[in-house]
Amino acid sequence: MAYVQTITGRIDPDQMGITAMHEHLLWGPPGWEYDPEWFHSVPKIVEKCYTDLLDFKAEGGLTFVDVSGLGLGRDIELYRMLASATGVNLVACTGYWAQRGILSYFQVKDIDYHEELFVKEITQGMGTTNAKAGIIKVGHWRTGITKFEEMTFRAAARAAKKTGAAVTTHGVEFSYEHCQILLSEGLDPERIIIGHLDSAHAIDLERDKRIGKCGVWLGYDHCTTCKTWSPMHYACSDEERADLVKYMVDAGFENQIIVSADVNSIALGWGRSAPYIGRTLAGDLLRSFVPKLYRVLLGDDLVHKFLVENPRKALPIQ
Repeated sequence: MAYVQTITGRIDPDQMGITAMHEHLLWGPPGWEYDPEWFHSVPKIVEKCYTDLLDFKAEGGLTFVDVSGLGLGRDIELYRMLASATGVNLVACTGYWAQRGILSYFQVKDIDYHEELFVKEITQGMGTTNAKAGIIKVGHWRTGITKFEEMTFRAAARAAKKTGAAVTTHGVEFSYEHCQILLSEGLDPERIIIGHLDSAHAIDLERDKRIGKCGVWLGYDHCTTCKTWSPMHYACSDEERADLVKYMVDAGFENQIIVSADVNSIALGWGRSAPYIGRTLAGDLLRSFVPKLYRVLLGDDLVHKFLVENPRKALPIQ
């Protein structure tokens, strides 16, 4: 029977409620733990994550999927504490970001190692804990899919086939290739979530339809990161994002669409270099973006589908 693996244990998919499928509590590239800013900020960081989750819950959210992964700020004990304190279903991930954000220790390992690591973190526990991951994350950097990144995609697909977990992706420029690599390993398309399709620098609705025809989940998950204040390459207006979603609904893909915000409660070690990080919250997905969906005449049934029904099918371990 399908179940959702949260940081504190299994829940039934019907307990998910409104779900943010691609978020971050803590995120930072390897080396963040050596930044002097970090050591002065631990109490504030805990408080910020706690209040952000409570804000998400106050707006109606119930399940928060953290996709920071190995070496990028994933803090299992903090997640356990936050889940218990807030009552939010907190799902953690195994896997990686792009190669440039993967510790060198892992970059010399072969495909069997990565597959076994992902399987172990899903079935036995992450790191040295017994808290299990509920999803696998892999990705690439903007310039292309490296041989190493392709290997991690293949390892993720193989681990997903063994465990029944879903695979979610980072990096939009080669998202169709993501899809093809994962499918070539025999992974069920309903176990694949192709993310970041609303990245402003690489919007391509014909590509999205092509991906959608493969039967995978379509992630429009940068919601609330807007070009009026963010310098990030993926920032655009939420009105534009709502238009993208409306187009894909009209094209027949409403049953595959997932929306999320990809926010960082805390960007580790980026206090001076990226002060705009953490400006929006996962709660803003519900508070600010959902009204934009209503603006383009997408009603309650479709909003419920994007935030509840589709995640309830995409996330559970089968």
